[in-house]
Amino acid sequence: MRFTIDGEAIDLDVDAVAARLRGLAPEQVQTHWVDVEGTRFPVKQALEAGSGISRNRFTSQTARSVLIRLGFVTSSSPTLPAGTSRPSPRTQPTPRISAEEAGAAFATLVTFLRGSPLTDGVSTLEHQLVEADRHTVAAVTNQAGLTDDLLRSALIVRRDVGRISDVIHAAVIALALPVILDEGETVTNRPSLGPGNDKSRPYDLETNRRVAEFKVAVWSGGDMMRKRTLTADLVHLALDGSGRRPELWVAGEQPLRFLRTSTTSVADLLSRSSKHLRARFQNHYGPDPIPLHTFTAEHAARVRLCNLAEVLPAVASALL
Repeated sequence: MRFTIDGEAIDLDVDAVAARLRGLAPEQVQTHWVDVEGTRFPVKQALEAGSGISRNRFTSQTARSVLIRLGFVTSSSPTLPAGTSRPSPRTQPTPRISAEEAGAAFATLVTFLRGSPLTDGVSTLEHQLVEADRHTVAAVTNQAGLTDDLLRSALIVRRDVGRISDVIHAAVIALALPVILDEGETVTNRPSLGPGNDKSRPYDLETNRRVAEFKVAVWSGGDMMRKRTLTADLVHLALDGSGRRPELWVAGEQPLRFLRTSTTSVADLLSRSSKHLRARFQNHYGPDPIPLHTFTAEHAARVRLCNLAEVLPAVASALL
């Protein structure tokens, strides 16, 4: 979902906000809170972490409005009645289910997803719903497999397995290190094994010889957001002035092919990146359009493009 915050357009979704808040300690709630996976965060902390935009650029009311539109539960009033103590962020934990129930939910979800490509199934359903009314719509959606059981299963999987991408990201970097580090090369800054980087850790990996970003997602079609973030990482690495070797690690040949062949301009692909990165790009490379394949071959020629499948067998098997 796209929002405009202090004049800057940004795309947000529930999963992205939740992922960026995992592992963060909630600050003290002063006005409004938002419930994210059973933890209450101040709305400004949540939106800042989720969007990357400084909280000084928006109000609590703006943050609350954005989070409500995304589907989060927030406080309904700015202050508590006099004499009422503010609840602890974890006073209402999310109910847990057994591992067996989670396993059954996962099996239900996998069965549905393996039935047919999700994009095709959704497109077919959209056409079938035309002219459906309250008496016929349930039969159409049930035939497509969108049942109460599927919804419950998907919600359970998202809640209990929601950090699987974080696990994969951390495991890939950790397992790649002993393979890719050269003799005498040492890690010089705390690696960014979790989602997102911060100002003290601008790269996923920093050593005395290299800086590197890791993109672990397996592309499967409809990868526009992945293409945008991959391009942003390439630009970020190309702009590095530390003198160390910049590397961009990806899963499989498809992302590499995109970087080397796409004719889309880099500026267009950066249109949803941070204003800071867009400004750095234009200041360094100028305002004229640069096709991505040209940027990759010329301006970012010193960035080494690497395939994780060549160093990690688990990644190679996932691409089969």
